[in-house]
Amino acid sequence: MTTADEYRLLGFTDADREAAEKYEADPVAVAKLASELRREIGGFRGEGSGPTMPDDTRDSVAAFLETLPDIRRYHAERGISDEVSWATLADLGQQLDVSRRTNGEYGLETHWWMTIHWTGAIYALGRLQFLLHQVPDKNPVPGVEPGEWVIGVHIPETGPLTPEAVDDSFAQAREFFPRHFPDYPVKTATLGSWLIDPYLLDNLPQDSNMVRFGRRFTPYGEPRDAQDSAIFFTFRSHDLENLDKYPQDTTLQRLVVNRIKSGGTWQNAFGYLRL
Repeated sequence: MTTADEYRLLGFTDADREAAEKYEADPVAVAKLASELRREIGGFRGEGSGPTMPDDTRDSVAAFLETLPDIRRYHAERGISDEVSWATLADLGQQLDVSRRTNGEYGLETHWWMTIHWTGAIYALGRLQFLLHQVPDKNPVPGVEPGEWVIGVHIPETGPLTPEAVDDSFAQAREFFPRHFPDYPVKTATLGSWLIDPYLLDNLPQDSNMVRFGRRFTPYGEPRDAQDSAIFFTFRSHDLENLDKYPQDTTLQRLVVNRIKSGGTWQNAFGYLRL
């Protein structure tokens, strides 16, 4: 049974902790996902693969809680500190909170995303998260050999994206992966995000934290349409039809809405930097 201290370390709000404790999970669905998670710990699966997720995302949460000792044991075996381990797994509480703000109830819209944390492939190091994976053949990174390991950069909703915080995260990553994963050498960090859509970088103030972050990466590959990503990550909604309901208090909010209204399409772009 998950303790009150574990719920706190996992970042659960009081509302989501109470809901998790009251929810009567499907034991078959929970056991199936828990078994697959245990089998995949340390496997660093490729893009597009992974466990079959339950229909009810609340069953996924129950499976994550059941396998908490397993992923914590793996972190310890790799010599990963409790601080980094809990900071990484606390994304579960944050994602639950985002899901509640988006949908108005207890659930985990991004339950597939959390399987990456629970199989030991991603780590929170300061402001950023870093995902250990191999470059997919369909979108190769310049100067990176097929099958080479890289770390994918992810940006959780945890505060300002200041240059100092970003510098600190990359400094931690340069030390963390050679120390704890010497069998998976990495030389390159990659990013796939609407935050490096060239339109965004060209139309926000050039001294903004977001632009300074995006300019760190050298573009590569072909961008992909991601209209929903821009709306979801800016407003925590999937409604692309009723744009007038969104607040227009910041430059970013106005830019996101006005581009769509003018017939534009936000895109996920790709970039890399050498470690």
